[in-house]
Amino acid sequence: MKARLDCKDVARLISDGQDLALPSAVRARMRLHFVMCETCRNIHDQMGFLRRAMRKLDQSQETDEPPGR
Repeated sequence: MKARLDCKDVARLISDGQDLALPSAVRARMRLHFVMCETCRNIHDQMGFLRRAMRKLDQSQETDEPPGR
């Protein structure tokens, strides 16, 4: 991987990081990129928000199901 991540790399890693545990060195490089790039930082924050919202929605649907399911 390149020494410095560009926005395309970071976008892919944000997506990958939703499903996989990224190595700590990669996470550190992403954090460095976020310091310099507000757009990628916002995308990361928005993806996290959407993931949390989907989990809450899933949990609320589980509690709304009738007993016996």
